[in-house]
Amino acid sequence: MQAWLVLAVAAGYVTTLFLIAWWGDRRSVDGPLVSPKSWAAAVSYCLTLAVYNTSWSFYGSVGRAATSGLDFATIYIGPTLVLLFGQTLLSKVIAIAKAQNVTSIADFIAARYGKSQVLAAFVTLASLLGVLPYIALQLKAVGKSFDYLILQPERAGGEALRFWQDSAFGVAASMALFAIVFGVRHVHASEHHRGLMLAIAFESVVKLVAFLIVALFVLFGLSGGPAALLSQFQSDPQLAGILTFDPTQPVWPSTIIISAIAFLCLPQAFHVAVVENESPSHTRTAAWLYPTYLALFSLLILPIAAAGLTRFGAMMDADTYVISLPIAADASTISLIAFLGGLSAATGMVIMTSVALSTMLCNDVIMPLLLRSRFFGLRTQSRPVTSVLVAVRRLSILGILLLAYLMHRLVNQAYPLTVIGLLSFVAVAQFGPAFVGGLFWQRANKIGAAIGIAVGFCIWAYTLLLPSAALLWPAIEGIVRQGPWQLASLRPNALFGLEGLDPISHATLWSLAANLVCFVVFSALGWQSTVERNQAAAFADGVVRESVPKLSSRVVVRLDDLRALALRFVGAERGAAAFDSYVAARTSGTGPRLDPSGLVDLDSIRFTENLLAGAIGAASARVVIAASLEGHSLSRRAAMAMLDEASEALRFNRSLLQSTLESVPQGICAFDADFNITAWNGRLIALLDLPPDFVRVGLPLAELIAFNVERGEYAASEFAALLVNRDVATQSWPYLYERKRPDGTVLEIVYDRIAEGGYVSTYTDVTERHRAAEALRHANEDLELRVRERTEALEQAKAEAEQANLGKTRFLAAASHDLLQPLNAARLFLSALDESLHTSPQSGAADKERTLASSAITALRSTEHVLDRLLDISSYDAGAVRAEPLDFPIADLLVQLNVEFSAMARERGLVLRVVNCRLAVRSDPHLLRRILQNLLSNALRYTPKGRILLGCRRRGGDLRIEAWDTGVGIAAEDQKRIFEEFQRLAPGSEKGLGLGLAIVDRVSRLLGHAVDVRSRPGHGSCFAVTVPLASGPGTSLQRKAAAAVPPVAERPLTILCLDNDATILDGLTALLGGWGHRVLVASDAAKAMATAAASPPDLVLLDYHLDGERSGLDFLDDLRQKSGHDIRALVVTGDRSEAVRGEARARSCEVVSKPVKPAALRRFLGGEALSRRFGTKQGASLA
Repeated sequence: MQAWLVLAVAAGYVTTLFLIAWWGDRRSVDGPLVSPKSWAAAVSYCLTLAVYNTSWSFYGSVGRAATSGLDFATIYIGPTLVLLFGQTLLSKVIAIAKAQNVTSIADFIAARYGKSQVLAAFVTLASLLGVLPYIALQLKAVGKSFDYLILQPERAGGEALRFWQDSAFGVAASMALFAIVFGVRHVHASEHHRGLMLAIAFESVVKLVAFLIVALFVLFGLSGGPAALLSQFQSDPQLAGILTFDPTQPVWPSTIIISAIAFLCLPQAFHVAVVENESPSHTRTAAWLYPTYLALFSLLILPIAAAGLTRFGAMMDADTYVISLPIAADASTISLIAFLGGLSAATGMVIMTSVALSTMLCNDVIMPLLLRSRFFGLRTQSRPVTSVLVAVRRLSILGILLLAYLMHRLVNQAYPLTVIGLLSFVAVAQFGPAFVGGLFWQRANKIGAAIGIAVGFCIWAYTLLLPSAALLWPAIEGIVRQGPWQLASLRPNALFGLEGLDPISHATLWSLAANLVCFVVFSALGWQSTVERNQAAAFADGVVRESVPKLSSRVVVRLDDLRALALRFVGAERGAAAFDSYVAARTSGTGPRLDPSGLVDLDSIRFTENLLAGAIGAASARVVIAASLEGHSLSRRAAMAMLDEASEALRFNRSLLQSTLESVPQGICAFDADFNITAWNGRLIALLDLPPDFVRVGLPLAELIAFNVERGEYAASEFAALLVNRDVATQSWPYLYERKRPDGTVLEIVYDRIAEGGYVSTYTDVTERHRAAEALRHANEDLELRVRERTEALEQAKAEAEQANLGKTRFLAAASHDLLQPLNAARLFLSALDESLHTSPQSGAADKERTLASSAITALRSTEHVLDRLLDISSYDAGAVRAEPLDFPIADLLVQLNVEFSAMARERGLVLRVVNCRLAVRSDPHLLRRILQNLLSNALRYTPKGRILLGCRRRGGDLRIEAWDTGVGIAAEDQKRIFEEFQRLAPGSEKGLGLGLAIVDRVSRLLGHAVDVRSRPGHGSCFAVTVPLASGPGTSLQRKAAAAVPPVAERPLTILCLDNDATILDGLTALLGGWGHRVLVASDAAKAMATAAASPPDLVLLDYHLDGERSGLDFLDDLRQKSGHDIRALVVTGDRSEAVRGEARARSCEVVSKPVKPAALRRFLGGEALSRRFGTKQGASLA
């Protein structure tokens, strides 16, 4: 492949990274690209963790799989174990890093051990020495893949090249430029580099996709598919070795340990996992997503390694299989994709490592030296440091990558990729004891940490670095083979006679063992300074804001002095904003106020120190703060001693407070103003049965409540009392409530404000008190108390039952829209069909079709009526329906019921007889019909054979309507229970829900009509409802319903129909078009607006509920505003709530409920046409 093409593609890829990072920085000026709590943010965080997957993973793991089988997987098992089982550790590290404003792994370790500059510098230089081979590995991998791709493997095989001819130099230069532009844009190193992180996440996707494409090409293009590959594994002993592994071999535990520590302590890994973390919840997503990423990567390695062994055997460097296989197959595109994947894997690691190391070098090595120089003297307050910090970090990046390139040139031919990577892992693993031990062991001190790391690094250099250097300098080969001074027991590869281990396991064992022993012994024997004790407590227990101690009276420092100091180091804009927020909090909060004279207290100094730590590191920040106090009647040493004494007072106060809290029998928990936990005692953990490591400083109370909700701690009735986002200004304090835990324990919980601006809660176990009170109440209660308690219990039960019933009713009301949509469409279609048939020529077939259509309409109308009544009953349960009694002949109702149920009876082989009656009654005809419908339906359902009789008997001033059947009958003990909801005593001819008689009971109580039943099992039943007689003949229901429909006006109307249901629109089109109107339809607001603009409507028929958040009335407002006049509208909806009708009335709109009755609709349209014809302003009405 032509070199210019490869260079062009590489340049295009790097340019793409530049554009992504630039776009991300531009978009994140005002905050995160996406919400830190969103799924996208969590996925992006997981992808940035894949900076751990370098060119070693892309190229070297394939080589190791080909030579050592599944041993390659050990470097992935370590991080997986950390993420799966180290969530508590990760959360603690992130919380401490944010609280301490940590900028790097060196800053973290130094901050734990008394903010020691010496330790910070030592960790920084050790990191540089240990990670430089790792960076060189990336350059070597990219350079070698480039040389193979342009078919010049001899360039990678030892031919001396000038640096400008070396492809690795170009890679290093482009990476340096990228890191300088996007990694060093801000002075505050703890700020989030969102553009850079977006580019790193993109690279993680690219390298995985590229590796997947190469693996699929090899699997299906070279190996013949999965089945053929499995067959090769079974038949070829050489390939079978790829799947072999032995976890008992020392290389497995040693590599897993160092990879787990490296995942936490590598500078670039710590930076993306801790410094760039924007939400602690991201680690929980990473616990399964990143191991999935690693598992997929590991799975894809196997077919590539197998194909490489099959095709090349030992003739080709196994580290080059990923790119050599496509080249050998003459697959140029796949080869180029493989190169891009390797380039992506290398660039992500190099960029992040150079950014992290440059911050460490600047803050912990170079800045301490500059601060002691004359030009940067700490007393020179007028000289800003921000531009110098940026320049130093950028020059550090150039220096780091230059050293890495020189090491690449030096070791280009000596080592395979895996050896170089593991060499760096063992070096970084030396930070493990001090890093992890400092989090959980408060006695650990900087002497033990420094000696442990130093001894571990010396043994690492002796057992790994020295033998590796022997390949380059033969002069030291004798020491490696025979030991110094011919002492065989001191041979680097068999220290103290320990033979049989691979070099990595050997070096890991001796270096980490010596490191750990020195760390523990010297920490136990040594002493801790005041600041070390303070930091040890902060790292072990978390950071808690305490009362603010007063500074020495000899110190006269003003807040303006600290502001000027901060502006000098962190920049004018950020420094001013930070101090303004701090002053506002100290001025408006309920905690300690600032001194009116402007003098500072320890809290102000600690705030300034923490702010500076984000720019120059914790160790340098402490020196700068101490120097700022120098000259105010104090020497620098005295100033630091004073700060240590004040901090010691804080630590003592904290220790005293914690001891006091632990001695209290109640559980206690303190919160800040945002309800984040700041302090607690062990009794709280025991009372709430919480995991020991769950509660931490900064844990939001909302997360604690969510955790308890997940495990079923709260009843629904208690949840309102737990909400903490209440209006605290109007809340009465103290706020007290009791909660009963699932195990029966009763807790009395009290929230109250504290003077410092936060809140405190106490948790008291009052179970015994409740039991004693309960026993006393039962022992002394009398009959009156029993009656009252029973009455209260019944009222409570009634209230709960009504509440449950109300919930059901609300569900029915909410579901009515979806229930009525298809019925409405069917009604519209049938009405249109009926209109069409009545206007068609007369014939026998047409008469039959008209008869069928009329029967269908009648049946559908009956169904609509049933649904209407059911919805009315639900409205009655909600207190919204009232009976409307009138005088009417009962015969009208009996005739309707005979028509409705006679066909159903014939279908079941039953005889239905309805005895006519000439009397008139006073009742609500609709609700009374609903009662009789349910009684007849029940009779039909439970009468297998025989007959049913519906008739009336006069009883004084009442009429008793009776429904007799010859069905299965009802036992006497069940005759009350059948009127309860969902009660079905015997299987009928068809399934029912057991609601019919419950509805009868409710409606009869609403109407004031008595309902009774007489029945014997096997002899049928008689249900009767007693209705008062009318004082006169009453109004015929048939005449009342036969309202004249006004004819269509001479000029048809242009009607715009808006509904999100296509069947409704089709039905309206057929019905209204059959009446001679011009119909325009639209399924959403945008289409309706366009249709109205093209053809202005006379009238709009619109549904209230549309797709999306906007309603049909919102569209009407837009249409009226755009058209400039008040367009008439009719709202057609299945929502019967008063809120919808109120909105419609506010816009002078009529409302018709679904399913639409065509007669009512035609009456409205006729009235609208007449109003337009005669020029009246008042529109039509549905009344």
